[in-house]
Amino acid sequence: MTATTGPIRHDRYRYCPACGKTLETRRLRPQEPERLVCSGCTGVVYLDPRVVACVVLEIRGKILLMRRRRPDDTEIWLLPGGYVDEGEQVEHAAVREIWEEVRLRINLDGLVGVFSYCGWPPVIIVYSARLDSGDPQAGEETEDLDLFEPAHIPWDKLAFPSTRDALKSYLQGRTCQPRPLTVCMPAGLFP
Repeated sequence: MTATTGPIRHDRYRYCPACGKTLETRRLRPQEPERLVCSGCTGVVYLDPRVVACVVLEIRGKILLMRRRRPDDTEIWLLPGGYVDEGEQVEHAAVREIWEEVRLRINLDGLVGVFSYCGWPPVIIVYSARLDSGDPQAGEETEDLDLFEPAHIPWDKLAFPSTRDALKSYLQGRTCQPRPLTVCMPAGLFP
C-alpha cells in the first residue's frame, strides 16, 4: 500500500531506466521538490502520480462502501474503485473497478470531485453513478461490502481522506456535470 497510504518515497527507485546508472536525489531549483537524477546521463526521473477512479453509488437511498481483502484494510471502509491503467480512459476504469470489486453494472452520472493531498502520490477522481443492473456481491479483492444510510456512514472507520471528502461533497450535493458522461465500454469487459 505504499502508493496510496504514505508520503512519496524516492528510495523505491535506485537505477536510471535509460542507462542503468545510480539515481541520486537532488533539488534542481530552489522552489521545486527534490528529484531523482541519474548520476550517469543526468536524466531526471519524474515520479508521476498514480490516478485512482472511485464511485459513489447510492442504491435505494443507501451508499455502497466496501472493505478490501488485505490484512491492513480489513477494518476500514472505502469507496469502490482502483487504479487507472496506463492508456485507459478514467471513466472506463471507474466502471471496470465497480464490476471487479462489487459485480455491478453502473452508469456514471456526475463528477463528485478530484482529490489530491500534499505529500501523497495518488490523484483520486470520484464519480457518482446510477445502478444499471445487479446485486452487490464481493469481488475477488473485496472482503466485505455494505449499504449505509447517510446518517449511519462509519466516518471514524473510513480508509482515506479522499473517501471522507468525496462522501461529504456528494451528500452536500456538490457534484457537477461538466459534460454529458457518455462512456462507451470496450467489448468484452463484462461476461
